[in-house]
Amino acid sequence: MYRLFFLVACLFVYTQAAIAEYSIATVDINRVLNESKESVAAKKALDKASAAAKSKVEKRRNALKAVEAKIKAGKISPESSEAENFRADAKDFTRYVKDTEEKLRRDFMKSNKKLTEKTLNAISKYAANNDIDLVLDKSAQGGRGPVLYGMKSFDITDDIIKKVNS
Repeated sequence: MYRLFFLVACLFVYTQAAIAEYSIATVDINRVLNESKESVAAKKALDKASAAAKSKVEKRRNALKAVEAKIKAGKISPESSEAENFRADAKDFTRYVKDTEEKLRRDFMKSNKKLTEKTLNAISKYAANNDIDLVLDKSAQGGRGPVLYGMKSFDITDDIIKKVNS
């Protein structure tokens, strides 16, 4: 009799745990990172910096090409101090291009990291405030991510964008 009671009690407890409801939501993190006000502003700033850097690089490249053309045309002697300065400037130009690209890459990574941290923080707070047990990222294209299908009612992306924007 005691064994039967114990078995029924264990079955009851197990059944209650098995039917417990979990709240699940999905979010498109890439969409949040691309559509939030801060990310749009950061993209504009990075694009502006990139355009300015490209302009400076082109200006220096054109100046170097002009001197190179003079050397090839024989207007400047290959052994002259002008030609020596050209070779030094060409080396500096290569370094300048690499440094500029690296700075732009660092600026992008820094901005992306900041926005990602802000987004993940917003998701965590939203989930805690709305009793959501699990939030899955549905950013992957072509159904290759963790969410193959999700009803629109589970998607909290718009709410997260609003939270990040506030």
